[in-house]
Amino acid sequence: MTPKPIPAKRPPVAIEHVTTSLDMGGAQAMLVKLIEAGAGNDRNDSSVLSLMRPGVMLPALRGAGCPVYSLDMKRGMVGPAGLIRLLRITARVNPDVIQGWMYHGNLAASVAGFFQGSQVPVVWNVRHSLSDPALETRTTRRLLALSARMSRSAAAIIYNSQVAAREHEAIGFASGRAAYIPNGFDCDYYKPDRSRRSYLRSVFGISDEPVVVAMIARLHPMKDHAMLVDAVAEARGAGANLHLLMVGSDLDKPPPALAKLIADRLPAECVTLAGQRTDVADWLPGVDIVALSSAWGEAFPNILGEAMACGLPCVATDIGDCASILGETGLTVPARSVDAMAAALVRIAALGEAGRTSMGAAARERVLSQFELRQVALQYRRLYAAVLDRTFAPTTDWGGSGMRGAGARPA
Repeated sequence: MTPKPIPAKRPPVAIEHVTTSLDMGGAQAMLVKLIEAGAGNDRNDSSVLSLMRPGVMLPALRGAGCPVYSLDMKRGMVGPAGLIRLLRITARVNPDVIQGWMYHGNLAASVAGFFQGSQVPVVWNVRHSLSDPALETRTTRRLLALSARMSRSAAAIIYNSQVAAREHEAIGFASGRAAYIPNGFDCDYYKPDRSRRSYLRSVFGISDEPVVVAMIARLHPMKDHAMLVDAVAEARGAGANLHLLMVGSDLDKPPPALAKLIADRLPAECVTLAGQRTDVADWLPGVDIVALSSAWGEAFPNILGEAMACGLPCVATDIGDCASILGETGLTVPARSVDAMAAALVRIAALGEAGRTSMGAAARERVLSQFELRQVALQYRRLYAAVLDRTFAPTTDWGGSGMRGAGARPA
């Protein structure tokens, strides 16, 4: 009897991730999670090249055994010296696939790919939505125009937001290359634990009575922290006993206009500001409501997935994919609408602890079924296999979750 042939094992796939930075941010967090999910997997041999000097994400990458390189650039495009370093590092890494992250990283990946030759596919990763390009800075608008022209050099363009994919193609990004892969979340790391409620309050010095509304986001105009301050003040005026907690880079030293608004609108004992923290998973399950007040720019906010995985009710502005992420497990309101945000906060606060727990449990189930990290990492591996095999087919079904048409063959 002739034995069945043993299928040939696909050799390790060397992925060079080219990212704008390794500072705290949604794209950087997803990059780290993706590499950690592949740690010990001999089918994915990753390295990371940061255009800027590595930031707070560096220890996690080193802990996953991932080689990290840097061009040590300041903000801006790659100059001649940086270009030489980019090409030298890429030649040393000798990748099978070059994966760009964010606009600058995508362009640098395409340049590196050009010098590697057509046998090394380049994949872009777009992490931003464009509800109104006029809201972007002049520099970003120029970068978008250059990216649109160069987007045809990419074998595939990953979008973590279905809305963002349509918006970018509308301004000239190559059609027929889109692949939708949502953000993924480790639901063993982010999980419900209401015993964390007392821990949260001890960490931030919050009394036991109020409902804690938390926004975890860096200080940036697109996040519209001022809108949430006004909304919490309005909700308190309607009788909701709320305490506002805002955590993120530079929020411990807010600009004068925001500081004055907070002082004018909220009693000092009802608001807490804190800077960037790396221990969010330790206290996030103790929050009562997570709010996101962004005015533009969001694609797939990581904080929504993390909060939902922790079993927390969320309210967010209808920017990017926020509405489809939350589904019926949370509330979305129009951007910049203080009244609508306040009404949503009052509504969730009025549910009581039991009602919020029930709402949060549905949110966690949604993350487990649609955004679980291992399944998302598998979608990346399948895409890399498809572009290497030249079998990649673009996303055509924008109605569901997960990627459609990235290649049916498992990686």
